[in-house]
Amino acid sequence: MTVRRWCGPRFVLAVLLVLTGCARGQDPAARFDQEGPIVFTDGPDTSNNRQIKQLVKAWNDVRGSDERVTFVELSYATDDHRAQLRARAQDLAVADPEKFREQCYDVVTLDVIWATEFAEAGYLVPLDGAELDVDLFLREPVRAVTVNGRLWAVPWRTDAGLLYYRTDLLDKAGKQVPTTWAELAAVADELAEGDLAGYVGQFGRYEGLTVNAVEWIWGAGGEVLAPDGSVVVDEPAAREGIEMLARGVEDGWIPRTALGYDEERSLDAFRQGGAVFMRNWPYAYRRLEDGNSPVSGKFGVASLPGPSALGGWNLGISSCSTHRRTAQDFIQFLTSKDNQRRLFQTAGFGPTIASLYSDLDLGRQFPYLEVLKHSLRTARNRPATPQYEDVSEEIQEHVGDALERVDSVDDRVEDLAEELTTVTGGG
Repeated sequence: MTVRRWCGPRFVLAVLLVLTGCARGQDPAARFDQEGPIVFTDGPDTSNNRQIKQLVKAWNDVRGSDERVTFVELSYATDDHRAQLRARAQDLAVADPEKFREQCYDVVTLDVIWATEFAEAGYLVPLDGAELDVDLFLREPVRAVTVNGRLWAVPWRTDAGLLYYRTDLLDKAGKQVPTTWAELAAVADELAEGDLAGYVGQFGRYEGLTVNAVEWIWGAGGEVLAPDGSVVVDEPAAREGIEMLARGVEDGWIPRTALGYDEERSLDAFRQGGAVFMRNWPYAYRRLEDGNSPVSGKFGVASLPGPSALGGWNLGISSCSTHRRTAQDFIQFLTSKDNQRRLFQTAGFGPTIASLYSDLDLGRQFPYLEVLKHSLRTARNRPATPQYEDVSEEIQEHVGDALERVDSVDDRVEDLAEELTTVTGGG
């Protein structure tokens, strides 16, 4: 099958994510030859000058009403975004045929951790990696959307956690950028004073806490689940990672207010000069670099002291889509090299096409690109399991409790191991 490629001035933008709609009566192997209007979903477009909306407009200006894309913005909160996609998919599973067609989200944005769950639930159609040139993409994001040997989404924007630090404060204290979590804890503890926190991250009870927790667990040499699916979060190394984090709250270099922080609140604290170190995603760089930022020119970026959890969003085609040719063409448009370059330059979205990380012009314009490249090379996927939602919720509950009281870590870790064994069936 001949696939239209998106290059040249007609298509100088890119963006999006992926949905689902349970495919009652839909053949997952159906040919991708149907064209027509489609609906595309993503979170709210908060990018500078609304870059995603500009991309949708660019597509519509060329394709017109016959293949018009309607952009639906879902919740900013990752957990709510997922719930909205699942609710629509489940609703369509029992819908009459007319509703099934009219209310489908054709192209959906999927968090990097959802591929297994959505594929096994039948919400997505498998894709042809050769047609979509996935060999051009970074390997780890592609691996994250490959389930049982089949490709279920296309990596669109990718993320790895980065360590932001105050260069002025480290220089004044004669400290180097830490390369282990233990070193970071020591420096953060020493420099924290009054309203100046040593370290802030995402510790509110949502997906961000799961991400931060597994990064500290990995940094201590531990795991949550073994490759065979067995639960190992109660082994000494994993326990050490959780305890080190809880000790930071107890000792005060992680402020207790941070137990409610998400990405934006931690960014605001660091941006206002309230922390020595911050863990956040690459998008924060432009916000801190802004001339209105009190820390502009006073911060640096490094890889985390241990592996980062792989972040990012991927584009998939819902099982309910009846215009799959248009849906696939739109995904190719959003993920084209020119559009990924534009989104990185204007919105800070990490590109998924590998060659962009060797782009000399981008490297000169954004010095942290090399740091991001290294961080993505060592990034790891969170536990891949169809029960991921339940696994993450248990981590949030029990690690969240442990952070409240360091002397409860042992009990909370034991409880977490028991609950994960029940949820996953692993032993």
